[in-house]
Amino acid sequence: MNDSETALWWARTRAAGPQRVAPSSAFPAGMLRLVEPDVTAVWLLAVVPEGARPSVLDELGLPALAVEQPNDTARVLAACLRCCWAEPTGSMWPGTPASRQQVAAVFEELTNRDEIASHRALLAAIRRLAGAGWLLWDESGQTVRLGPRVAAWGSADLSALRELLRILPSAANIGHGDPELGDDQP
Repeated sequence: MNDSETALWWARTRAAGPQRVAPSSAFPAGMLRLVEPDVTAVWLLAVVPEGARPSVLDELGLPALAVEQPNDTARVLAACLRCCWAEPTGSMWPGTPASRQQVAAVFEELTNRDEIASHRALLAAIRRLAGAGWLLWDESGQTVRLGPRVAAWGSADLSALRELLRILPSAANIGHGDPELGDDQP
């Protein structure tokens, strides 16, 4: 890959975030290549050094994370991690698909809001996270999967996230009692 092609890939990543391309596509150095589970496409993601400060993002021309409604967005991302990260001791990418209902159950448990307000906040946050590449949202199928950006989290981040998952409610146990406590009431 020549310098012009490399510069073009970096410009695309800076402007639009992770790029979804054909598996046979060439890619420049400094990009992480994530293969979709069905091997029909790969995601190219800029690799940022672990522990990099915001100034490094500025140098690379990559946007820092800035979102509307950061609390709801963070809670929805946590709910999606809980539902989509099938084996927390293993790799986060590509994760497993989860239904909107599963994610909603965890989100509602975290926020304790009425159903209408919770639904509105959930969908808005899913769309924001999908637009930024943190999630992959299939609106017609009402399923969500972890996006390519989660693969860039370093070992310190993953350790903290594993600890977070340990305390988050599981969609499978919500409304069914806690089997460890012998509470099997609906």
